[in-house]
Amino acid sequence: MHKAQRLVQLIMLVNERMRFTVQELADECGVSRRTMIRDLMELGELGVPLYSEVGAGGGYRVLREKVLPPISFTEQEAMALFFAAQSLRNYKSLPFGNEVEGALHKFFHYLSSDLKASITRMQQRLIFWVPPHELEAPHLGELLEAAIQQQVVTMKYESSSLRERSIQPLGIYTMNGLWYCQAYCFSAGDYRVFRVDRVQSCQPAEDQSVRLDTGREAIEEWIMRPGDNEELVLEVGLTPEGARRCRTDVWLAKSLVLHKDGSGSIRTPMPASYVPWAVHFFLGLGMEAIVKGPKEVREGIRDKLREMLGQYEEKR
Repeated sequence: MHKAQRLVQLIMLVNERMRFTVQELADECGVSRRTMIRDLMELGELGVPLYSEVGAGGGYRVLREKVLPPISFTEQEAMALFFAAQSLRNYKSLPFGNEVEGALHKFFHYLSSDLKASITRMQQRLIFWVPPHELEAPHLGELLEAAIQQQVVTMKYESSSLRERSIQPLGIYTMNGLWYCQAYCFSAGDYRVFRVDRVQSCQPAEDQSVRLDTGREAIEEWIMRPGDNEELVLEVGLTPEGARRCRTDVWLAKSLVLHKDGSGSIRTPMPASYVPWAVHFFLGLGMEAIVKGPKEVREGIRDKLREMLGQYEEKR
């Protein structure tokens, strides 16, 4: 086996293992112990973060930031990966920090001149637009890590007031440029969706014994389903302008029915946790929408209107 091929194989081997010895790798690659030591030193010079441990149970291990072996892409695959990564640029916060920019820079640097020119031309004609938000989500990575490790975390969450909650994240998803965390909330005793930018602090809970057994079935049932157990029925009548504005919302557009005169209607199950959002959204449509149900949204709109009227009443 040529040295270059052996080094590529070696990168794949060390990435697969938590811990290994020089002799183990030497035996697998069919080389001497001395040759393997030289190969491992070269991997370190190439940027593979190896850590050596001395002693009876010692050996080598790869630090968390693992390095991938060289991969060959077709021209279309390279373009698809470049633009997929570039589509994340409009997000103020990402769960993996600024690594996207670094990956794009490395990826673009090693492309051929012809492919670089093709991508540059395509950039002028193709945009993956995500509504930009200036809202920071500093605890996005921590919530994602908690979802992966299935840890219970304690967080301070700002909604109508700042409250401390104990949750077990199931997963993270993004919609309309905002990040959301699907989780079981021990404080509420139910599943909830939380806006990640409203999380003010987050740390692993001291007591992990309450952790739920969230197997594959639980994740498939809840992840990417922005809702909770209690479902209401949202029913709305819309003017043509109201229908047009509802078409810009990803969730509402799915259930929007357009009529011949341009007006529209919506009838769809709605999680109870969506009530505050629905109150603000349809209140903002003014006379362009009439909410027929559920009563929680109608009452919420009436309460807000009374508050607004009080703000604008003339003082005697």
